[in-house]
Amino acid sequence: MAPPLEDLAAALGAPGEIVACLDRARAAELQRLATEPISEAERESAGRRLVRGLFWFLVYELAPMRWDALAAVEPVHPDLLRSLSCDGARVLEVAAGSGRLSVELASRSRSLLTVEPSAPLRRLLLRRLRGRGWVLAAFAHALPVRDGWADVVTACASIGSQPPLGGEAVLGELERCCRPGGVVALIGPEDPRWFEARGYRRLDFGQLEAPPCDPEVEAFFGPRTPPHELLLKQL
Repeated sequence: MAPPLEDLAAALGAPGEIVACLDRARAAELQRLATEPISEAERESAGRRLVRGLFWFLVYELAPMRWDALAAVEPVHPDLLRSLSCDGARVLEVAAGSGRLSVELASRSRSLLTVEPSAPLRRLLLRRLRGRGWVLAAFAHALPVRDGWADVVTACASIGSQPPLGGEAVLGELERCCRPGGVVALIGPEDPRWFEARGYRRLDFGQLEAPPCDPEVEAFFGPRTPPHELLLKQL
């Protein structure tokens, strides 16, 4: 998923050689956006979003085993898992990664559909699920799922308030795929107050101490925070 043109223009100023990598319409739009005035604070904020989005994309594609090692030492709070109502349900998991949550969902749901855009992570996910669910290649902002398919739509530590990893477009897709009366359940999303402002109820199960891990993993990713918050909305 490409970063938003607004962030590229704000962070980089003059687009330079990037326009050669875009189709004509997007190149023209990027050049137009680059001429708009922007404050230094806005430029810095766009730069942080751009670096963050590219960092995770490169990790998922180039270092999937390192991401898998991080997920293994950031387990979801067990009380949160017990509170996730998915027994006998049709479940859609978005941005499933290498399957940290998927195995739990597969053991409890009636049917499980996982969506993950990264090919290396999908290979890990397929091995972990062992045929106990479907795995699709797609981005969260354009899910190949019909309206109202799922009883429960969930994502674990992968959706935030800002594109390309979140925002209104992604949240709209998650809610579109959930049936009326169903639940969207987001585990450990960034900026939970953003979701609360959009009608989500926040449950905090208390942060647990992260298990020991390879020092290289912690040096690469920084301090670990096992997911312990659940944001819920019934549609």
